Amino acid sequence: MAKAAEKPKRGNGRGAVRKLPSGRWQWRASVELPSGEVQRVSGTVATKTEAEEALSRVRTDVSRGQFTVSAKTTLEEYIRAWHETKKPHQAATYARSHESMMETHIIPSLGKRRLTSITPRDLEAFYADLQHRDERREKMLGQPLGDSMKRLIHNMLHQVFADAVRLGELNRNPADVVRPRYSREAALDSTPKAWTEEEAAKFYQVARQDRRGVAFCFMLATGLRIGEALGLRWENVDLERGRVKVVESFVSINGKGIRTTPKTARSRRTITVNGDALAILQERPTQALLDREAQGDRYQPSDAVFTNSLGGPILPDTVYNLMRRLCEQAEVPYKGTHVLRHSFISIQGLHGRPVEVVSAHVGHARSSFTQDRYRTVFEKEREAMTLDFSMPVKQQKSGG
Repeated sequence: MAKAAEKPKRGNGRGAVRKLPSGRWQWRASVELPSGEVQRVSGTVATKTEAEEALSRVRTDVSRGQFTVSAKTTLEEYIRAWHETKKPHQAATYARSHESMMETHIIPSLGKRRLTSITPRDLEAFYADLQHRDERREKMLGQPLGDSMKRLIHNMLHQVFADAVRLGELNRNPADVVRPRYSREAALDSTPKAWTEEEAAKFYQVARQDRRGVAFCFMLATGLRIGEALGLRWENVDLERGRVKVVESFVSINGKGIRTTPKTARSRRTITVNGDALAILQERPTQALLDREAQGDRYQPSDAVFTNSLGGPILPDTVYNLMRRLCEQAEVPYKGTHVLRHSFISIQGLHGRPVEVVSAHVGHARSSFTQDRYRTVFEKEREAMTLDFSMPVKQQKSGG
């Protein structure tokens, strides 16, 4: 005979927890929404402590007026509110990316669906139908969306649903059991994302002669993201010790430059620079004096390390034509500006630098991410990998 579930023991109106015959613990509560509607919410967790904590969070959220999901709440209503709570704590580009995915893909397709009604099958169909919708790119319009964008959209939805489960607004996360199906072309694509060491050196020599191109050289030598390099200010540079603090990023949003927090918590870091990277920093004040003399009254000084000829910081979205031109001059393939970071990481790996050290230097949250997404294994690293047992193995002296 199955063991009956333990009856809940809790005061009226405070919710209840009980142990189920399976050994797991269920929590239940009735909450009054701002609309006056009373909604029953519940969840199942592994331990009594987790059940008590979940119930406590629900009561806290209700008291703060934050528990707003009803049976009629749509995904659009929920994800907009969710985005507004997350936005103040995100880097500007990250928040803008979320907003773009939300407005372009998620809301038009799933926005009118009730939050509690969305199933894994719904998400599977949604992922399969994702396509380019940016009318500014006519050639791509209507084509299947790229795998990287599919992954980002899935990650956002997973986080939205996970927060809803954590707060007791959903019983399960539908994104736990389904992911986008990535294209066969992506799986077969073996195009390196990094330059070889020889290609990187060719680009460096050309870019080093260009007034703005030296910023690319600094990125290639240090592994900084483009926003981190262009957002570098003199107050965070110690030329005597060769120390650079990465504490903010400079991004372009709607054609305007905005200083924002770094991409992740580990992106806040201090790095040591030497060699020609340090020489590039040391040359910047002299270049600023030359620019001021050439521009006269048009010159408007700023505290940016890397500036345009008028003294202002360089907008990240204005450098891509320059990058293409320098790549053509250096006769290396154009792969966007992020190739500089990919190349830094991969060349460090080529020379035997431990991945966890490189990951900490470039500010990644996990070394596994650095290894999986950024480390290109060069063809020359795979040479002479064949084992040859035709020759007798040298016997080693046994230890004493």
